[in-house]
Amino acid sequence: GAPLRPPIGSPIAGKGESEPPGMLLPASAPLPQPTTASSFSLISLNVLLPNSHDGWWIYKYYPPSVAAAETTWSARSRLLEELLLIADADIICLQECCAASFESDFSFLQRAGYAASLLGKGRMRPATLWKTSRFALCDAAGAPAPPPPETPPHETTTDAEGPAAAGHDGGGAADAEECEWAALPATRGVAVTQGDRTLITTLHLLGEDGSPRGTPPLFVVNCHLTAGQEARRRLSQVHDALDRVRKQRAKALPKGHDPRAPCVVCGDFNSQGSTAVRELLLRGEVLPSFRESGDPTERDQAGTALTSKPKRQGVGAFTDVYERVEGGCGPTLVAPTLQPLMQREDGGVTDLLRAALAEAFLTLSADGETLSLEEQRRWLVAVNKEEGRGSEWRAAAAAREVRGSDSLDLHAFVGVYEAEVAQGKFWGVEHDLRVLRGEGVAQHGAPPFTATFDYLYCSDAIEVLGVRAPLDRGEPRAEALLKGESWLPNEWHASD
Repeated sequence: GAPLRPPIGSPIAGKGESEPPGMLLPASAPLPQPTTASSFSLISLNVLLPNSHDGWWIYKYYPPSVAAAETTWSARSRLLEELLLIADADIICLQECCAASFESDFSFLQRAGYAASLLGKGRMRPATLWKTSRFALCDAAGAPAPPPPETPPHETTTDAEGPAAAGHDGGGAADAEECEWAALPATRGVAVTQGDRTLITTLHLLGEDGSPRGTPPLFVVNCHLTAGQEARRRLSQVHDALDRVRKQRAKALPKGHDPRAPCVVCGDFNSQGSTAVRELLLRGEVLPSFRESGDPTERDQAGTALTSKPKRQGVGAFTDVYERVEGGCGPTLVAPTLQPLMQREDGGVTDLLRAALAEAFLTLSADGETLSLEEQRRWLVAVNKEEGRGSEWRAAAAAREVRGSDSLDLHAFVGVYEAEVAQGKFWGVEHDLRVLRGEGVAQHGAPPFTATFDYLYCSDAIEVLGVRAPLDRGEPRAEALLKGESWLPNEWHASD
């Protein structure tokens, strides 16, 4: 089939090692308009859970210098609207969308002519959107897909638990069912299917008259893989998604036909370095002897076996599109360096954090020995802004039950934050320390924590024409981030 133009606002693929690297576009530049009838652009972005309906804790991510109004969804959505509409991509892959507010959160994309598919389960979901003037849903053979149901179901989860930050949450919004724009739910057997934290959308290019062009269908695998010490599960998540693509393609084609297909795999992989997922995509298989390496956020990579038998994929050889550009992608996550200041190698809290928590305790306790119920209420409302919400509130209640007393001592108070650290919520602990004692443990001006957790891979059926930089190096705001003078999200960028 004719080559498909890869996403220019996220990683895209090339056809061979001998090809020259693609062009690198500035982060603020619109993506070029299609140069041929078979070319397209794609952008991938983890939006950081919209806090219009869920995600009340998002303000804890922000630097203390940012005004509270800038942490609301009203402000954040304006930044995302500007970013995405300037990019003007043919396909948009988002991660961390909220089902209960998706249609209202991203209604600006509906007005701009996009249709959408949304993963049918989970609290923070991938969503894939496409310009209806350029693409339409199809099955694995390229036949038009049936129309979506009039009222798609949404499974929602809105408990008060914040997300773990081991890899990396305003104004109110209307309920999803009140919005005119209905995202197609992921259902088996049609153009949109779902796996474990993966959303597979099958699209075909349209001609100027709106009819299919006859090019092979494009499979877009939008991922938000499990964070933390979950390398085996991440491998299974991507392997299973690619196996779905292979099986759909093989079933739709004549017997003996090559099942390889134009395919993009992108999103938040919550891992970096030489991972099993990367090995599967680039090499086509992961052997039992393979060990991951190169991710300082993972423990005992050298000693962790990820599969007892070979795992292979038959969709095709993939390319990390940012490797086609000199200097690579650069970091896709910029945050204060907190984990080594808060957590020891064995998972326990550091002496530095323990001392800071002891100081915070003394700012709350009248007698220096315990926290009364009223002192606990003042503590929890100060950091979480409302009574009754947050994992700290529930942990304090559990600690009172264990003690058989309404009061909490220093040991119990520290225990609340030990649990937060164990869940990877370093950003939340840092925020709470700033509120309670005037400063956290982060060192101003120290090099930030940076990671490349977000990727865009494409199969060898797609030719990469160019990619867009996540940050414009040398630009003053980007330089301030990389020097540790600020971090994301902030007043000019809505996500981390």
